Amino acid sequence: MRISLLNHYSVNTNMDPPGDDNSTAVQRPLMDITEADAYREKIIAFVNPKSGGLQGERVFEQLRAQIGEDNVYDLVKSKGPDEGLRENRNEKNLRIIACGGDGTVGWVLSALDTSQMQYLDFVSVGVIPLGTGNDMARFLGWGPGYRGEPLAPMIQTLATGETRLLDRWFIDVQPAAHTEASSVKVPQPVFNNYLSFGADAQIALDFHLKRNANPRMYSNRIVNQLAYGCISCGTFIDRRYLCGNIANYFELVVDGRSIDDEMHRFRPDAICFLNIASYAAGTNPWQGVYDRLWCARSAPDDDRFREQSCSDGYLEIIGFKHFELARIRLGRRGHRIAQGSEIKLTIIRDLPMEIDGEPFLLGPCQITITRKNQSRMIITQRSQAAQQTQSNRI
Repeated sequence: MRISLLNHYSVNTNMDPPGDDNSTAVQRPLMDITEADAYREKIIAFVNPKSGGLQGERVFEQLRAQIGEDNVYDLVKSKGPDEGLRENRNEKNLRIIACGGDGTVGWVLSALDTSQMQYLDFVSVGVIPLGTGNDMARFLGWGPGYRGEPLAPMIQTLATGETRLLDRWFIDVQPAAHTEASSVKVPQPVFNNYLSFGADAQIALDFHLKRNANPRMYSNRIVNQLAYGCISCGTFIDRRYLCGNIANYFELVVDGRSIDDEMHRFRPDAICFLNIASYAAGTNPWQGVYDRLWCARSAPDDDRFREQSCSDGYLEIIGFKHFELARIRLGRRGHRIAQGSEIKLTIIRDLPMEIDGEPFLLGPCQITITRKNQSRMIITQRSQAAQQTQSNRI
C-alpha cells in the first residue's frame, strides 16, 4: 500500500514487542494512517546524501523507516527530483521535504517549475537542513543544521505545519555589446534567498576556488572557518574594495529610479539583494540593530521603507562597508538603500557575485531582476517567516 499522511499525525512507537518470537518482524512506519485518508495528503522526501557529511545518509535511512521506502528519493541516484515529482504529479496535497542545503532546496523548487504537477499551487516544501549556511532553513524555522536528533517530531511538524508564500526571482542576463555571451552566464537563473556582489562574494569565491583545488585540506569545519577568516582579511588590501571602488563598476536602477548618486555618496564594498530575512548563515542586515555610529545615513525608523516580507514582490537592497560584514554577524544593520520589484543592474567590468551561496565571476553585462513566481513553504510557529505579513498569491 502506498503510505500517505493524515491531516493530523501522531507518532506511533508500537514496534513488534520485545520478546516476540517472530524473528522476521519488520519495523512499521512511525506514522498512524488509515485507508480512508490514504489519498488526502502525502509527504515525500528528497535527500542529498552528500550534504552534511554522514548526516545525509542517516537522514535518508530514518526517513525510509518512518514514511516508507517508496516515498524517499536519493537525489544523486535519481539524478534530481524529476522522478519523484513525476510519480506524485497527481497528488492533491503533496508535502515535500528537501533534505540538504540551500542548493538542494533551490534544486527542488526549480524542478517544480518544470514539472507537470496537477495541483502545483497546493504543493508545500519544507526543509531538513544538512548544508553549511542553511539560510532558508533558518528563516523557515528548521534550525541551523541537523545534528543527529530524532526525526519523528520534525516530520510531524513538517506534516502539519503552516505555510507561507515565498517570492522567487528571475535573473535575466544580457551581455554587453563587446562581450561574448559565454562570459556572462550565471550558475542559476532564479534565486530564493539573496543575490550579492562585491567583497562578500569575493571572499566566497576565493574560498570556493581554494577548496576545489585541495578538497582534503578543507574537509574540517574549524579549518574552513579559519581559512575563510584569512581570506576575508586579504580583501582589505584588494584595491577593488579600497574606498568603495566598486561603486565605479556598476549602475543600479530600482523601479525606474537611478541609485547611482546614493552609491557614490555611500561607496559600499558589497551590495545585497535580499529576499528572505536570513543572509550569511542567519544574519538579517536589513532588520538588524541600528548603530548610530555606522548607520548615520540610514535612519532607525525610516518611513520610506515598507515592512520586510518574503511574499510582497519587493527585494530589500542593502550596502556594506567591508568592516560591516563582520559587524552584521553581531546583529548589526547594513546601509538600507532601497526596496524594489524590478532591479536593473549594469555591470561595467568583471565582478564577483553570489547567488544563494554559489559564488562566481560575472563579466560586463546588463541584469534585470523580476519576480518569477511563488512557492508554498512549510514553516514553524516561531520562525522569522511566521512573523512576517503574508501577501496574496500572484
